[in-house]
Amino acid sequence: MGDCQAQELPETNIVHVIDGGSLLYRIPWIKGQTFSQICMKYIDHIRKRFSNQTVVMDGYNSSSTKDITHLRRSKGIQSNTITFTRDMPLRIKKETFLLNQSNKQRFVEMLIDIFQEHSFEAIQAKEDADLLIDRTAVEKSNRQEVVIHGEDTDLLILLCHLAEKNSHCIFFTTDKQSAMKNSKVWNIQKTQQVLGEEVCHQLPFVHSITGCDTTSRLHCIGKPAVFKKIKSDRHLQTQGEAFRMESMGKDDICKACEEVLVNLYGGMPLEGLDILRWRKFTTKTMALNRSSIVQVQTLPPTSDAAKFHSMRVYLQCLYNEKLFPIEMTKQPAPEFLLKIIHCNCKTDCDNRRCSCRKNGIPCSSGCGECRGINCSNSKHELEELDVEENEDT
Repeated sequence: MGDCQAQELPETNIVHVIDGGSLLYRIPWIKGQTFSQICMKYIDHIRKRFSNQTVVMDGYNSSSTKDITHLRRSKGIQSNTITFTRDMPLRIKKETFLLNQSNKQRFVEMLIDIFQEHSFEAIQAKEDADLLIDRTAVEKSNRQEVVIHGEDTDLLILLCHLAEKNSHCIFFTTDKQSAMKNSKVWNIQKTQQVLGEEVCHQLPFVHSITGCDTTSRLHCIGKPAVFKKIKSDRHLQTQGEAFRMESMGKDDICKACEEVLVNLYGGMPLEGLDILRWRKFTTKTMALNRSSIVQVQTLPPTSDAAKFHSMRVYLQCLYNEKLFPIEMTKQPAPEFLLKIIHCNCKTDCDNRRCSCRKNGIPCSSGCGECRGINCSNSKHELEELDVEENEDT
């Protein structure tokens, strides 16, 4: 994609903006150390690597657009809330401690206080910090060159959209030690030139519709292919522009999204998703031998599922507000077909080896071992998890 890489970072007159969410997990914790000692490890880490730094931390007091991503990564596991002070030693594993949002929020507040006591600039977002990190970098780039240190692709996407042409250079890289030697340093202004003004303008839309932390990924449709397509497809650009307009109604957004998805899945103009899905299914069925099956994830989504996807994409593009994904209101397949899907897990059905979980449905009485009663993917367990989440918020 052209030369977007910086050969080396400037050494003087530069400010480092650090993704605190990534930093939080970077430093190892040791049982028995006090929380004050743990915080000092972060101080030492930053002092050794950066000068003139600003640390931007996530907020965990309220629900966020990334709640579902966090829930998926933790597999729904929660830990107890712990009341702790600076002088109290850590008694449990770091990973277990940070599974609890209250623990994480209180530790971040403590860490920010200690940062400020040591004259580090530290700020905390109300929720997810990606937008605040990039806006902080863009604002500081009006005065001097900036390096953002983070791991999240969302940061890079937003930077290419938000960075100003006439500002000082902004660079994006990682401070992860294992990746330092081979890590790429992105020059954001060079990247903008390679992508082109229109693509940079459409970046939030492309990133959201193809899948990010708050929206579902489209199977077999990657971001590079969509980037390439939107450069030359004027109709796709027009539909993408709709997701940048605050005045759009829900029906208009759903219609625009369906047209985009039909385009990306190789459908014909004015062909709806349901018709395209049926056509793709019949084509695949005729091409397969009798012992093979159609992998349903390779088919376009239904119009009903696309409707909710379009609304999530719209909110992600415009507001970065709180939203809870609704996958669809209709069943993904007729009831008799859903009953055919079952698992024979001998464990807790807590990973993708469970065929029920893999297909996105709860375990049922048709399952060989769990019978849909006593596993982590049973309907009862999922409902309890939803109740707990609602109580937390």
